Amino acid sequence: MTLSGTYKTQHGDLTITQEGEKITATYQDDGVCNGKLSGNKVDGIWKNKKDQGIFEWNFDDKGSFTGKYKSGTDQGPMRGKWNGKLASQEISESDDENKLNDNVEITLSGRIPKYFFGRVKALYQDELKTVLSISDESIETEQDFLQTLLKTTLEEREAERKNFRDLVPMDQLEENCPELFKLLEEIEEYDLDHFGLYDAIFDTAEYWQCGTGFISFFEDDCKISISINGNEVIKDKSFGEFAKNESSYHTENIPENDNEKHLFNSLKKFIEVNSEEFGLPEDIGIGINNEGSTFCETWFTPPSFESICERDFSVTILHNDIIDYTFYIETEKFDFKKLMFLTYANYADFRENSLTTLANYIAYDNEIIQPDESWHRDKGIELEYEPKSCTIDFLING
Repeated sequence: MTLSGTYKTQHGDLTITQEGEKITATYQDDGVCNGKLSGNKVDGIWKNKKDQGIFEWNFDDKGSFTGKYKSGTDQGPMRGKWNGKLASQEISESDDENKLNDNVEITLSGRIPKYFFGRVKALYQDELKTVLSISDESIETEQDFLQTLLKTTLEEREAERKNFRDLVPMDQLEENCPELFKLLEEIEEYDLDHFGLYDAIFDTAEYWQCGTGFISFFEDDCKISISINGNEVIKDKSFGEFAKNESSYHTENIPENDNEKHLFNSLKKFIEVNSEEFGLPEDIGIGINNEGSTFCETWFTPPSFESICERDFSVTILHNDIIDYTFYIETEKFDFKKLMFLTYANYADFRENSLTTLANYIAYDNEIIQPDESWHRDKGIELEYEPKSCTIDFLING
């Protein structure tokens, strides 16, 4: 299959050069793609001055391709779309198959707190108490032990694994806490990171919208960028400035004009579509920014979190990360008015800081979007066992 040529895509012109199975392509001013052709499919890595990631293109025999991509070179779901057609072919405006949808990327970046909520699995609960009796006196509480265990999966993991063995005698651990002993063996054999540890030792909410057991807090000090078909319409703008309210509306109010009728119908549809998974109230209020996007701060209780709301054996782990979250949207014609930012009403008491949380979730046209994450560095990980206030129950129920 011969692919060389220039293709029209939603990210600008893409010029492909082919040498056998080797594929090289350039796009925009600084973008480069390197990949390998297998059949009609190209897999590879894209790079530009700001970022890099993986991509996949599938070509047909008519000079078109459909594709997808993600930020970051680790394997994972690719939610970004990358479709194109040879520039030498005419695109008929009446041919729906040839029309390219708007491909939108919304990136929130900066220091973004991310919380993990879970409960210690039943098979470890009794052992978590027993292990204190055989551990070094510096491990006084279950929280001390969990923090020591967590360190065996972080950056200094080799040194911390040795330290763990110094603090907890392995022969006594195997005899008195066989499940925790097997867990440590699994950590070392498979070189588990902290996410692997969470999956192994904690029960979590199977909640696809934000990943298993995680909730991120997008506050007013982070930056927002929005590009449509590769063209940046908003670049590194303060999220707080972007979210500044120009007007407001509440569904309890009787619509007085066509604009309010549209808002009323849109919000009721959002509640209808998402109430089962989010436990949204029947009436909600919103703020509306200059672009017409909506910001909803309300009380809601996702049913999937109910199983981990009890304080007994619960953990809350805060990740203070420097990270980019990219939300991908493919739509026929992007409309800022269909963009909604949804926030837990109790965020201020939960976070105990002066920053305003503007979103925990982002939705477009009533659909909650799960983002890709591009991690840069962490500013610390804090674990609390059976916490008094920073629980999932306190966040959603007050």
